[in-house]
Amino acid sequence: MQCGRCGSGAVFFQASSGRYLCSRHLVMDVEARAKRAIRSRRWMHPGDHIAVLLAGDRQSAALLNFLHKLTVDRRDIRLSAVVFEHARGGEDRFQDDRRVAESLGIPCVEIPSPGRTASASGETVTKVAIAISLDDVAQTMTGRFLLGDADQLLDPPPEQWFGIPVICPFITIPSEELGLYGEIEGQKAGIPGLLPARDTLPQDIADLLREYYCNHPGTQYALLHLAEQLSGGRVAGTVIPRFTGKVKQ
Repeated sequence: MQCGRCGSGAVFFQASSGRYLCSRHLVMDVEARAKRAIRSRRWMHPGDHIAVLLAGDRQSAALLNFLHKLTVDRRDIRLSAVVFEHARGGEDRFQDDRRVAESLGIPCVEIPSPGRTASASGETVTKVAIAISLDDVAQTMTGRFLLGDADQLLDPPPEQWFGIPVICPFITIPSEELGLYGEIEGQKAGIPGLLPARDTLPQDIADLLREYYCNHPGTQYALLHLAEQLSGGRVAGTVIPRFTGKVKQ
């Protein structure tokens, strides 16, 4: 198949638009939607120090790469990474996260949990960027109803991580597109290959919803819009991951 924009060989069929896309136009499309999410929600301001949470998966590495491209020529915004010693792959995942940040020349900082202190660089962080995808929002919203926890959609917790405001530039982009985007951009930037993103729901529910979304691709976007309406725009507060590992420098 050929790309619907330039006629080159396609690498992906985008069900929501009905178009085949080559690798270049897939990257452009993902980045355009991420930039639109940032602008529409006013997630980035001069003077910001944004710390990207690396979770040992391709999705978070892709977010770090995207924000690096977006801010590399800006003097008024700083970018750092937060890495975890987490159970999913243990020390190997932690080292991969460090290599991702180092490959892009991005420093790592520590964000303190309540009652702890951090380095001076960590204390200046103004935003935490988390790689929440459209699938994460749609699956979590559906799962809240299926598991009898719908109240969190009406009154979600604050969109903060250790008291720092959270931004989610990938919130309108499906995980499948982010996975391919991460592979394409990772090869360009020399980013180590990481694990795919983890489902936010029990596997049986996630599989059921994934099959339904394949036949009804607009459902995810409808669920995102509904979640934003129900939560007063604080939808990310319902899907911010809760990490049990230790922040490491």
